[in-house]
Amino acid sequence: MKYIAIILLVALGVYLYKRAQRLAEEELKQDLNTPVEKEIFDSASAEDIQDESHAFSGDTAKAEKVEVEEVSTPADEGISFETKEAPKVQAEVVKSEPETDTPAEPEPEPEPEPEPEPEPEPEPEPEPAVEDTPVVATDESWQNAKLSQALSDYRGSTGKAVKHQALLGAIAECYKQRKQLEYSAYGAGLTAEYLSVFAELESPSSEKGVGFMHLSTLLNDNGRFDSAIGVCQKAIEYGVLDGTVTGFEGRITRIEKAKAKAAK
Repeated sequence: MKYIAIILLVALGVYLYKRAQRLAEEELKQDLNTPVEKEIFDSASAEDIQDESHAFSGDTAKAEKVEVEEVSTPADEGISFETKEAPKVQAEVVKSEPETDTPAEPEPEPEPEPEPEPEPEPEPEPEPAVEDTPVVATDESWQNAKLSQALSDYRGSTGKAVKHQALLGAIAECYKQRKQLEYSAYGAGLTAEYLSVFAELESPSSEKGVGFMHLSTLLNDNGRFDSAIGVCQKAIEYGVLDGTVTGFEGRITRIEKAKAKAAK
């Protein structure tokens, strides 16, 4: 733009200068045919026009000088500054094009989480079964007279009630002598046999629960806690009592505490 302005100013100056010369020549031609006063007036006018043309040409020269000085300004104040900015803008455009043209990769769909398998319902714990450990005939010379007689009556009788009373007497004697290991272990071994005899009675629920009470204690003393709890549960099923305030339920609680203590 500055170069164009300089060219236009130079062209305008040349045009005005030639126009002034042409007018001057025309005036000179007219002076030959006009009176002296007219010549003086016209010559003055020509001089004024010539002065104006000289002044205009001087202004034109000054303008050219100014434009040349502007062109020779430092690189950081003019055209060179603009030329530095253009590549930067172009680089930014080129740099941004791949971002706009490159299609965004679709995010992978998350895999569906496997449904948790339903936890199996815990199976109810089976009730502790009474261990079926029948007494094996061994040397019975250690037995006292009461136990020997009770066992003899039990083995020799045939009636259900008589057999029950005889076996109940043998268990009671083992319970009394439970401080001695032989009596305690022997009495606990009569558990399965007593439950079988008790189940054959005509009216088990009308009987007392003394036999169940003695057997649960003997089993507990021998560390057979589950069997002792099973005997108490059988007594509860029959509806018999042990003669205590808490009954067989309280006895089960005490046996469980003894079991937990022994497990430590």
